[in-house]
Amino acid sequence: MQWGETGKENGEFRDPHALAMDSQGRVFVAARGKNSRTQIFDQNGNHLMTWTQFGRPSGLYIDGNDVMYSADSESSNAGSMSNMGFSRGIRIGSVHDGLITAFIPDPQWRLGVRGTQQRGVTADALGNVYGAEVGPRMLRKHVRVR
Repeated sequence: MQWGETGKENGEFRDPHALAMDSQGRVFVAARGKNSRTQIFDQNGNHLMTWTQFGRPSGLYIDGNDVMYSADSESSNAGSMSNMGFSRGIRIGSVHDGLITAFIPDPQWRLGVRGTQQRGVTADALGNVYGAEVGPRMLRKHVRVR
């Protein structure tokens, strides 16, 4: 079974980059580039909804509590990769309502500098978030402060 084709409409893909599944079995497909969005499907490939509030996601992780972590490695407010109103970093929110509850900014990014570009993301049971960074070729642990 497969679904989707090249394009920018709902259910179509241009640069799918990450996949995750929530506790309801819905499939989340994150796309960066010109189709900056996260599309949500059922397991039969039926398009359910599209979210753009998670930026240009390069990495995606959904934990056992249906908290979604989206690593945005491409957004900026200028240049060829502009995505006005968004900054690079990790957005954290609920898969139930799509609301973003936290943001971890790219620790080294500023205009004109490539920065860290976190592309992979996961979290542990304590709420610490891990980012796989392409720029410095390393992993970064973001410790949860309570």
